[in-house]
Amino acid sequence: MVTVGTTFANYSVLERLNHGGMADVYLITDANGRRFALRVLLPELRFHWKERRRFHWGCSVNQRFEHPNVVQLFTEAKFRGLRYSILELVEGPNLKECILRADPQLRTHRLKLLTGMADGLAHIHDRGFLHLDFKPENVLTTWTYDPKIIDFDLAIPRPARPKTTDKLSGTPTYLAPEQILRQPVDERADIFTFGLTAYEMLTGKKPITGDTLDEVIQKYANFDQYLKSPRTHAPDISPNLERVILKCLEKDVTRRYPSMGFVLRDLQS
Repeated sequence: MVTVGTTFANYSVLERLNHGGMADVYLITDANGRRFALRVLLPELRFHWKERRRFHWGCSVNQRFEHPNVVQLFTEAKFRGLRYSILELVEGPNLKECILRADPQLRTHRLKLLTGMADGLAHIHDRGFLHLDFKPENVLTTWTYDPKIIDFDLAIPRPARPKTTDKLSGTPTYLAPEQILRQPVDERADIFTFGLTAYEMLTGKKPITGDTLDEVIQKYANFDQYLKSPRTHAPDISPNLERVILKCLEKDVTRRYPSMGFVLRDLQS
């Protein structure tokens, strides 16, 4: 068990930053006073092999990335029977928290945030993985509004051709239509959820809402009827930026951007 004010694996535990369904996150310092984030699998899950395997898998994926817009993972190990990881400390809120409080700085820094998220996802894809759980909660923001992508527990190796996943995972309102409909997926699923995240960040609204998976599926079946132009909610969005978002949100994968590199190109044009 991790206790604030004590040490854990030779790190001083200063405070708990977040309590999740699978892991807790703490602020820690090493012997030299350097600050890190400690992510620890919940003690009640220590004997649940699926959760242990998922935690380990997310760490092993995260360790393959070296990019300023992807949180860096330094170490994964076990201490006193608890599986943990040591991560780069991002001293800022996640993007969802910024959206919920209508942070005016999101408008000021929107291109930095969007291009950073796109560049980070492009790196993840280039390193051979799909995130498959990209959403505002999984983007941390620094105090200078640089985005940092986190949480690779649901990531899969990037397939050479679209592939059907074993099971439906993730938050229903942040899944691509092909994920919801259990159709084969590739990097275009992450491109769609990037579009969802961008839409919500810029407008403060989700293009699709639903309390149940069935409701979300029904709305995806009539996606074009529910999707409103981002500029109807936020008229100051440029026509070019709106075109990029709507192309990411094409229900038909063949009409969507084929790779994050093209999304990044158009965001920067």
